[in-house]
Amino acid sequence: MNLELAQVNTLPAPTWFRLGINDTKLTEEIPELRPYRGEYLSGDLPEGAEVSKRSFPAPELSTGMGDEVRDFSEDNRTCGVTVRVPDGVKAERPVFLSYRVDETNPSVLDVNTVVAGDGSEVTVVMSYTSPTDFHGFHGGLTRLYAGKNAVIRLVQVQMLGDKCLHYDDVGAQCAENGEVKVTQAELGAKSTAAGLKACLRGRKSRLNLDTIYFGDRSRSIDINYVAEQLGGASRSEIHASGALMDESRKTFRGTINFLRGAKRAVGHESEYTLLFSPKVVNRSAPLILCTEEDVEGQHAASAGKIDADRLFYLMSRGLSEMDARKLLIEAQFRPVTDRIPIPALREAVFKYVKERLETIESVS
Repeated sequence: MNLELAQVNTLPAPTWFRLGINDTKLTEEIPELRPYRGEYLSGDLPEGAEVSKRSFPAPELSTGMGDEVRDFSEDNRTCGVTVRVPDGVKAERPVFLSYRVDETNPSVLDVNTVVAGDGSEVTVVMSYTSPTDFHGFHGGLTRLYAGKNAVIRLVQVQMLGDKCLHYDDVGAQCAENGEVKVTQAELGAKSTAAGLKACLRGRKSRLNLDTIYFGDRSRSIDINYVAEQLGGASRSEIHASGALMDESRKTFRGTINFLRGAKRAVGHESEYTLLFSPKVVNRSAPLILCTEEDVEGQHAASAGKIDADRLFYLMSRGLSEMDARKLLIEAQFRPVTDRIPIPALREAVFKYVKERLETIESVS
């Protein structure tokens, strides 16, 4: 099957075309899409939450990767769940979804919907894995609807093998005082594209997004995050950190858009990238758009080698230069990985990162 998606991860306000950062394309031959075989809903379900494998006829919602990707996902769904939490219910344990790309399921396209009623809370954890050398495809679409005073926590961990194509598309909407907290770990795959768009409609609605990414060899990573703030006193926090080495490539787009009605809204975004090779390609486009008064927006992006003083301090305690570098990368990732609420998955991530760091032999 030939995957051709042309308008992907489009920057809300285009810049110079020659910079090559306005959008990207997904074009590749992928295995045939067919219904998922096997179980992907793991562990005990939280009391009070309704979880179904049926598709949910959700209201149309914009997503970070764009309408073309969203429509393709909805039309070609192979698996996924709908999670609904009634008003006032606070689910004590997470819903855990474990998707595996392998010979049984060479292409996986999960479409998931989370609906949190007024005053409710729910956590959903998604894991994506595959054999190291398996040529497969994963695509994901996740829709989040947080009601008044509701909290949705979404944790996504991608540890696919070196020959997989992967995209992950998220759309969120928050009512008054609703909150969406998203933690993403984009650690594997040959080619990764990720996008999230959150519409903060309600007064004092909130988005908290934390991401880590890891590029080595010739991996490609393309990210597009958009916080669309309409509600008064709404707040968005978008923070990303990563490490690039060898001949890997990364593009990061982060946009905070203050629209009419967002008086006294606050938006912060930042990205920090560690560079381990002069051959990497690192592109960042932090963007703030504004059509409202009395708002606060801040953005920052930085890239560079590991701080020399921190490196010297660790080496003075007996570590080799390479071990000190690896420790600093682990320390950069840990604040995000510590948010994974399932101990076994958290340990799997630590192991996966350690194994990848063992490939670091020299630094230019």
